[in-house]
Amino acid sequence: MNHIVTHLLHIYGRVQGVGFRNFVNNHAQQRSVTGWIRNRSDGSVEVMLQGKPADVGSVEAACRTGPSFAHVDRVERYPVDPDTIYDRFEVRY
Repeated sequence: MNHIVTHLLHIYGRVQGVGFRNFVNNHAQQRSVTGWIRNRSDGSVEVMLQGKPADVGSVEAACRTGPSFAHVDRVERYPVDPDTIYDRFEVRY
């Protein structure tokens, strides 16, 4: 049985305009994690991660660091009971 988890992350700090979305996209694809990432109007980034617990945890850990020009102040994680099963990871604009 393939157990999957879905987490919604809100990431605050200097996370827009620093390659954060592409950084997370690369990590998600390397770990076969699906979902999406998008900028929010308040300057934060929102990420939906779905996959095996260890893989989602690995991408979440990358989100807590970010790329070299980012500065993550805090990450809020919310478990989600998904209505949707995602088939890929996408950067939303």
